[in-house]
Amino acid sequence: MGAVSGHMTESKAPCPLLTIAITCYNAELSIRRALDSALAQTWTPREIVVVDDGSTDRSGVVLGEVERTHDEVRIIRHSSNRGVAEARNTLLAQAEGTFIAFFDDDDESAPDRLEAQYRRVLDYESNHVGAAVFCYSNRLVVRTGEQYPTCGPVGIGRLNPAPSGPRVADYVLGLFNDDGRHSWGMLGSGTLMARTEALRALGGFDGRFRRCAERDVAIRAALTGAHFISVDAPLVTQYLTPSADKGGNAELRYRLLLVRKHKRYLKKKRSYAGAWCYMHALFYRGRNWRWRLWYLAALMCFPRDVSWARMRRSSLFARLGLPPARAASS
Repeated sequence: MGAVSGHMTESKAPCPLLTIAITCYNAELSIRRALDSALAQTWTPREIVVVDDGSTDRSGVVLGEVERTHDEVRIIRHSSNRGVAEARNTLLAQAEGTFIAFFDDDDESAPDRLEAQYRRVLDYESNHVGAAVFCYSNRLVVRTGEQYPTCGPVGIGRLNPAPSGPRVADYVLGLFNDDGRHSWGMLGSGTLMARTEALRALGGFDGRFRRCAERDVAIRAALTGAHFISVDAPLVTQYLTPSADKGGNAELRYRLLLVRKHKRYLKKKRSYAGAWCYMHALFYRGRNWRWRLWYLAALMCFPRDVSWARMRRSSLFARLGLPPARAASS
């Protein structure tokens, strides 16, 4: 293994090996930026493992150049494009680190990302012994055609108390936006760090998802009682780039696949039809007027308490000066 050797923690114990895991598909224009941000990480020891998921552009050439000049970089090549979820499963199988951190091929991580997330996880684990912990961060976003980043999504659990358990599954599946007790936010896989064995115990990523695989992982983890936290700082700069998996109705297809996969859980919550309608509303919001019809349908299909809580936390209630919903008890 070509991992970079490490320093010592303040307690003089050796730092654990961390795996930086990068998926790459037709990213010749951006993969070097992602790799440079991985190589610039202040944390050691580390290894950098990249899966070239059947690229047909010059990504392989760029990856080969970096591998030849950096012993800590390992390149694994898929003979065909299997999708980001399967590429991450290959990374998960090949990772030798105690922790694994996922970097996207078109994003850039701050040099202290690994260190900040590792410290956040250890601090949280010290107060929640035995918990499976999934750690994210806030993001900056550089939109297509723009040069400078703007403030982007904030991460889930950036403030205490952090959410955990089935309540997080309900959040991801659209049963609520805010319970008034936790700091909710994004669960993007491009900002994720977790113990490698925690992800392996879940069975990794579902290869059917070319998008939304990170949401499926979060739901499955939540249903086993996992905790979700973030570093409250923009450790990742996301560059919005087009791809076949991001265009058209792809996002909607995979959101609906998420609902179908977890149909049994949603049926128990009497929320399957509501979640189905809500995923349509999310997709169409900002695109056209149809999102309003889908949102109304979701409110009609969700159980009364779910719909009422959503309405009480809506901007309409705020404008009317009506009191917000009380915080949920779980």
